[in-house]
Amino acid sequence: MDSTGSSAQKLLQVAGAWLGGCALAAFAVRSVNDPLWADELLTTHLLQADSLPRLWSGIARGIDGNPPLYLTGAWLLTRLLPSAVPVVAALKLLNIALVGLGLVALWRLARRALSAVSCTAGALILVTLNDNLLYAAFELRTYATYFATAAVAALCQQRLIERGRPADLMLSALSFVGLAFAHTFGIAYVGCIALAGCLSRPRDGALLRRALLATGPAVLLLLAWTPVLREQLQVASPYGWMTEPGWSELAETLFSSQWLLAISVVALLGLGNAGMAWLKRTPRRLEEMVASDQGQPARYLGLLAAGFTAFALAGWMVSRAAVPIFVPRFFTPQIVVSYLLLTAFAQWLLVAAPRALALPAALLIGGLMLRNVVDHAATPFHGDPVCADANGGYFESPHVGGDLPVIADSPHVFLPRAAYAAHAAAYRFPLDWDVVMTYPTRSPGNAVDYHILQALQGWLPMPQIVSTADVVRDGAQFLVIETPGRAWFDHLRATHKVQAEALAHSVGRAGVVAGKTSRSR
Repeated sequence: MDSTGSSAQKLLQVAGAWLGGCALAAFAVRSVNDPLWADELLTTHLLQADSLPRLWSGIARGIDGNPPLYLTGAWLLTRLLPSAVPVVAALKLLNIALVGLGLVALWRLARRALSAVSCTAGALILVTLNDNLLYAAFELRTYATYFATAAVAALCQQRLIERGRPADLMLSALSFVGLAFAHTFGIAYVGCIALAGCLSRPRDGALLRRALLATGPAVLLLLAWTPVLREQLQVASPYGWMTEPGWSELAETLFSSQWLLAISVVALLGLGNAGMAWLKRTPRRLEEMVASDQGQPARYLGLLAAGFTAFALAGWMVSRAAVPIFVPRFFTPQIVVSYLLLTAFAQWLLVAAPRALALPAALLIGGLMLRNVVDHAATPFHGDPVCADANGGYFESPHVGGDLPVIADSPHVFLPRAAYAAHAAAYRFPLDWDVVMTYPTRSPGNAVDYHILQALQGWLPMPQIVSTADVVRDGAQFLVIETPGRAWFDHLRATHKVQAEALAHSVGRAGVVAGKTSRSR
């Protein structure tokens, strides 16, 4: 390549990295200014622990349902921050940094088989168009750590294959431990990465031994964590909150959006066509690619993508046929596959695609990227609060003066209002086991909500979490936010004499009701 071409490629790399950094910066500003939603507020409540054992006890109670890596790191960070630094803002910026770390690791991994410009272009498309990556970046929970540890573990495995030094073995083992303790499903991805590495050099006995040594600590530590995991899973008794997934959940996991689905289909068709043409020209190259040392990085990347995708498909099929365990965010490392496909697509556009297709495709993708960045930088990622009015505020606010308790039987309604509402202290969450047992199909989350909020009540403590008996006293007056799919107020009216008057409704059909009880039926 002449110096002019080399300079042009370097310029493209710099421009792509700069644009990706600007997009992440815009997302960081948006993220720091967004209010937290219910699950994120559980994170901040846990971080109020005065010691690590206290934090771990809260995790063990099921207030958070994952292994403790993210929360432990976040807790340690909050203890190091100066008092003038807002904790939530620092944690959100940490998430952006973790996503950036994951992207750097993926760039270095893909660079083994693809050009630097293609790797940069793939990262830019991923950052701007993959909503699953943005979810990990915005969400104040473990998912940025989950993505970063998966990407770093994949890179460390390749370094172990290439060099096999004790330091590489140690780094691979540490990355596997991090991945296993980032999420409950992390150990499955440890297995996928180790297996992909071994299959990329199937006759290398030394690599197999090193892979077993690298995965051993993660497996042993996770076995030690198993009793705590069993305790965490008790929050899903007598029934869990997950439901049978449909095709839309599978598509969201694999592609994140309709636009990326379309781009991925075009990418697969283009890459398949280019691969067939290449094989027809040089049929002997297939054997070299499958068996040679030079083809090992490409084999590893392909096996990695196949393993991650197979695990997601297996989880979806198990959820359809037997036990629901499929939630798109549980398969966050699938972002790695999306990056590899987008990077290969960028390489095809740059090298092999017809010019009549490459330029329009690049312009279309560029326009989509710009629109997505503007949309996410301008609007809250999680949208308006649950049960909002037409202006995005709490719809019941005109009726809440702080003199009456406001009952909210959904954590997604209660926790944000207990943190941000003008009369936050007035809000209550009612614990009622009879509702859990009587209405198992009204809301699948009834049992989990009950156990998590009960654990939070005893762990913090949080006096705003009360029993129905505390709410229902002779002559007690209160307001109720009656949300669709929830059953507490219906059960109250079925078991008590209640005088009720509807005061307002939200755009989502929730209602605020003035209630008064006199006696039990």
